Amino acid sequence: MKKIALYLLYTILFFGALLFFTPKESVYYFAEGQLKPLGVILAHEEAVDHGFTLELTHIDLYVQKIKSAEIGSVTLGIFGFYNSAAAADILLDKTFEAFFPPLIQRAELHQSLIDPLHINANAVGDFGEAEARVDLLERSVQLFLKPSRLMRTRYKSTLRQLKKTKEGDYSYEYKF
Repeated sequence: MKKIALYLLYTILFFGALLFFTPKESVYYFAEGQLKPLGVILAHEEAVDHGFTLELTHIDLYVQKIKSAEIGSVTLGIFGFYNSAAAADILLDKTFEAFFPPLIQRAELHQSLIDPLHINANAVGDFGEAEARVDLLERSVQLFLKPSRLMRTRYKSTLRQLKKTKEGDYSYEYKF
């Protein structure tokens, strides 16, 4: 019994040390390099490894060489069996202000080994609350939006592009 407990303890310590000492900054810069050919560039960020997580601050997001957003901070948890990203203080560029409220307080992404072909996301901002599910196998995105009063009054044209559900929320589906 002691040998089994000792074996389990060593296994847990090994995997804990492996996660702690994984070069998260290198993994991040590799992922950033994979996004470049798609036209997505993250610039001016500061990366700090906090052991089990990686924190990025002061990020400028460019899509197709156009500045799209400023992101205050992102915390990445790269664990293999459960990966997550939490972003805070996202300010969209002024060009989007005609279509969408510019401030997003927080956004979270989650992917787990239990369901590796799906990425779940949720966000809260001036637009209200949103939940999204990305199906990597079907190459589709489902978005559900509970719009705020600001979104309902100032951004009616954007809401017309979405389907209204029976509950009064909005949904959108996209294939990529």
